Amino acid sequence: MIIDTNIKSYVLDNFLLKSGKTLSLNLSYLTLGELNDKKDNVIVYPTRYAGTHMEQDYLIGEQLALNPKKYFIIIPNMFCNGVSSSPSNNPQPLNGPNFPLITIQDNVTAQHNLIKNIFNIKKIKLVVGWSMGGQQAYQWAAQYQDMVENIVVMCAHAKTSGHTHVFLEGMYAALTSDLNWNEGNYKEQPNAGKTTMAMAWAGWALGQNWFREKLYLKDGYKNPQEVLDKLWKTIYYKRDANDLLAMIRTWQEHDISNNDKFNGNLIEALKSIKAKVILMPGINDLYFPPEENKEELKTLKNGKLEIIPSNYGHYAGAAKSKEDLDFVNNQIKILL
Repeated sequence: MIIDTNIKSYVLDNFLLKSGKTLSLNLSYLTLGELNDKKDNVIVYPTRYAGTHMEQDYLIGEQLALNPKKYFIIIPNMFCNGVSSSPSNNPQPLNGPNFPLITIQDNVTAQHNLIKNIFNIKKIKLVVGWSMGGQQAYQWAAQYQDMVENIVVMCAHAKTSGHTHVFLEGMYAALTSDLNWNEGNYKEQPNAGKTTMAMAWAGWALGQNWFREKLYLKDGYKNPQEVLDKLWKTIYYKRDANDLLAMIRTWQEHDISNNDKFNGNLIEALKSIKAKVILMPGINDLYFPPEENKEELKTLKNGKLEIIPSNYGHYAGAAKSKEDLDFVNNQIKILL
């Protein structure tokens, strides 16, 4: 369904970042379906870490909740993912390791500019996302309370926890341990560092239950070592190293309350959300555990917690099994 050639670009000239820096950015996006006359059938479906619009199709289809025959679906590519403006494609001198920090708030502000200026959309039916896409959904609801009607946050939190910050710092250190790293000014991709990072990441993404239940057999792998060798060893080779690291910094900085509006008061930021909220953590997610969503739920005015009973760890929200897809899809259908 998703065809790469349908990608469009929206240029943000002299865009003011949350950090106070200004630069021109290119927001690449894809649309599916038709915007109706009332402009009230809009779904925003942001991308996740190391993902692009090409990985978003698992929730889209005529038999699925995100039905392009019924809804106008906008898939904005997160900055630093190699499609929208990123360290790997930005012009000098702000390229590579010199590319500035882009926050989740910056991403959502840019997406809002696109939706307002190109489509003149005033209401969004739903913002839905997995992982960093879920962070963007949360940000949308807190930043544009009167515009967003519903959000679905899959395997994500309103603020990156200290534990996850530490986990990500370990991944950053693993990638930059490559002898060819050269402070980000590498001549060739530091693939040895990417492999080191991937091997460290592999145990976190799927979690203990996936290995304990030997679900790797269903996916065609004979044993855990084969999972590493055939799935994870080269998984990040197609991504630029500076892009991967920039997205880590974006993830670490995520906090819907870290702005002039809420001044770091997460409780007030959560209270401000008017949208209907479904929080869908994976029961075994190691860096977005359900416990923190449960705490957020106490403050949300119109929130609901639906824990995905999956053995796929963080990938519960990526619908790696039919059971996970059915669970996620049904919850979104009920909300809509």
